[in-house]
Amino acid sequence: MSKADEFLNQYRMLEEELTKKYNYDEKYGSPVVRFINDKEGRAFKERLNMCREIRNFLSHHSELDGEPVVEPSDSIIQSLREVTEYLRKPPLAISYATHFEDILKASPNQKVQTVMKKMQKLGFSHVPVLESGELVGVFSIGTIFGYAIRNGFECLRDDMILDDLRELLPPDKHDNEKFLFLPETATLFEVRSEFEKRTQRSRRLAVIFLTDNGSMSGRIEAMLTPWDVIND
Repeated sequence: MSKADEFLNQYRMLEEELTKKYNYDEKYGSPVVRFINDKEGRAFKERLNMCREIRNFLSHHSELDGEPVVEPSDSIIQSLREVTEYLRKPPLAISYATHFEDILKASPNQKVQTVMKKMQKLGFSHVPVLESGELVGVFSIGTIFGYAIRNGFECLRDDMILDDLRELLPPDKHDNEKFLFLPETATLFEVRSEFEKRTQRSRRLAVIFLTDNGSMSGRIEAMLTPWDVIND
């Protein structure tokens, strides 16, 4: 097989993957163009635009006097393979996450001060609070701040336990933060997109938890913060 044939064959495989991805009808144009214009495909835009030009040229002017006019390089063919492989098996977010066994966790009967010292030592900003293996809330510095605002700073005691903050621990009770639960099969692109979303409200997405069923009631498999994925 010539390099030109190999390139065209690889390009067809790319189109097939994108057609399946979008459930695409060719009458609406090229699925490759749609992918390039989608947020997910922007990282591949430059190389795919180059591939489109080569493909169009080979389709209409492949030979002159029996000789190939253009011979695609190994690197450009490899680029097509890489994009096709990405579509067939997109990277999973869990590969970039902190797995359950490595997450700093707490129980309602633990002292707040003890948990905060562990957070500072280990570099965790958010700690899932588990009771009988189930998530009952998330503790962060914002939890203490919210408690003090509501009850006065004089209410803060050295012997406070997390259960004293129970009303502020549920994920939907945080004033300035929000949390999302996704299935463990979520892709890196899906997770990154969630962190990059802009909202009208002041609550920012602080942590995404990956669970076995994609909901808060599921078993936590891993957690991600924006730092884990945004700069990848």
